[in-house]
Amino acid sequence: MTKLIVELPEELHKELKKTAALSHRTIKNVVTDLVEEYISRGEKKEDLKETGLCGKWEDTRTPEAIIADIKAHRNWLRKGRRKVA
Repeated sequence: MTKLIVELPEELHKELKKTAALSHRTIKNVVTDLVEEYISRGEKKEDLKETGLCGKWEDTRTPEAIIADIKAHRNWLRKGRRKVA
């Protein structure tokens, strides 16, 4: 294991001490968990960047039913249009 020495703002250090005390843990454990969580979130974001996806579509309907629903709800756009002769 390696050591890392970091200068923190006084307020942040106080909050870390308080968080550690309230959870009956050491400051080292709190900081280690926070860094691990931050790094793992970064990996998940990279996965999204690589695929270009930002979510997924979950629907039990068939593709045809979804398309029909979308088309049915787009009709409001046509109601205000005038027919050009």
